Amino acid sequence: MFLAEPQPTPYDLRFRWLGIPIRVAPWFWLVVALLGWNLTPTGEPDGRYLLLWMGAAFVSILVHELGHALAMRFYGISSYVVLYQFGGLAVPERYASYGGSARGGEDPFRELVITAAGPAAQLALALAIAAAVYVSPYGLPSVPYLEYVLPLSQGQPFASPFVTLGLFYLLLASVFWALLNLLPVYPLDGGQIVRNFLVLVQGSAGIRNSLIVSMVAGGAVAWYAFSRQQMFLGVMMALLAISSFRTLQAYSGRRGW
Repeated sequence: MFLAEPQPTPYDLRFRWLGIPIRVAPWFWLVVALLGWNLTPTGEPDGRYLLLWMGAAFVSILVHELGHALAMRFYGISSYVVLYQFGGLAVPERYASYGGSARGGEDPFRELVITAAGPAAQLALALAIAAAVYVSPYGLPSVPYLEYVLPLSQGQPFASPFVTLGLFYLLLASVFWALLNLLPVYPLDGGQIVRNFLVLVQGSAGIRNSLIVSMVAGGAVAWYAFSRQQMFLGVMMALLAISSFRTLQAYSGRRGW
């Protein structure tokens, strides 16, 4: 999702999927477990459901990063995926030669496509699962936002509660992770999409304007989160808004604005 790639450790899980190297840092599992600690039918921690949530979150976030990586491959860029405590990263192998419109005159349209491919892959996964459940005689607990597109709570429950919760967790992680990443705040995918779009239509002025959008959007989301007692989201968005403000100051100083 954002921030720098963590250093490799002897405890990393490593494998390849679709020819793309994947590394999962140990802290990824801890943070995912904390996020799903109370996501059980009773609201109390349960090891069985916690493992189910961790598996669903892992699949969902991996699909997101593979979306970025496959889009890079389409443009001839080799990459690898890292899952860590802040989510995930799709890292170009030739990072020094790949920097985007703000760092070397690369094609902003290509960057826009690569950036949008992550949340698009995640939402496509959610919609595919939801559509399959929708046409079946079965139902799932209501997933916020997705319920407006495909209501899933009308059918009969699955025979196994683990199937029901597993699909619900997968949908929940996919929808919320994708929507969070689409917020127009740096360095989330949405902030990068706005930057590349504005660079396409405004040239170099788009970078400055995208930082202003990021600062305002981050502050607005932080205020909303704090008003709803969502402290983790509020703190994260406030920090990203401050980061955008400082980046705007530095960038404007270099440009003489």
